[in-house]
Amino acid sequence: MRGKRLVLFIAICVLAAYGCVQQKDRRVTVQGAVSRLGGSALYVTYMDAHFKHTIDTVHSTMAGKFNLKLRTCKNLTPINIYFAEKKCWTTLFAEPGDRITIRGNIENVDLLTIRGGLVNNDLNRFKLQIRDLYQERLDLLKGSYSRENSTEVRLAEINLLLKRAAKEFIMENPTSIASVVLIQDFFYQEYDPSTSDLLALLRVPASNSPLAEKIRNGIRKGH
Repeated sequence: MRGKRLVLFIAICVLAAYGCVQQKDRRVTVQGAVSRLGGSALYVTYMDAHFKHTIDTVHSTMAGKFNLKLRTCKNLTPINIYFAEKKCWTTLFAEPGDRITIRGNIENVDLLTIRGGLVNNDLNRFKLQIRDLYQERLDLLKGSYSRENSTEVRLAEINLLLKRAAKEFIMENPTSIASVVLIQDFFYQEYDPSTSDLLALLRVPASNSPLAEKIRNGIRKGH
């Protein structure tokens, strides 16, 4: 009888330990390596596991490397990382247990490669499609671009091409939450009247995501 109790006790301990490991693995881990970032303070904002708005501070190494371990809420959570000294930021999307990597150059923060999790992977796929346009746009804004057309005209052309690429992605990926992010970034924030039409193209789970509902509410309230 004692032997059976001992075996049962050991089994319970093993299961409890396994449960702790599983719970630990539910944290979101983010590993970054961003060139030209250097040693800098990074402010991280997100909704934690208790649905409280949380702000964490981490520091990157002189090589631009940093690590985060976050306990986010159960649902898909946007995580904003603000690079204080560079006065720019990026947003990634995570669910508990996701392992995310950030790579790239801080001088082109919009094109940082963010991998890990379905939404980040989809957004990264879109970034690859428009990388050349984004780079040209950055060069124009920095004043290092020379061409017969004026800077203003070319910028307008690039913005139109970017919106066209975003629309094509949304139409081809109506179930992807990444499509909702593109609607927000390329259309809703620019007061584009086609925002409602693009929302109508979405399918579950994108169509009933919190971000899609937030955009709909914003439209109803006049933005």
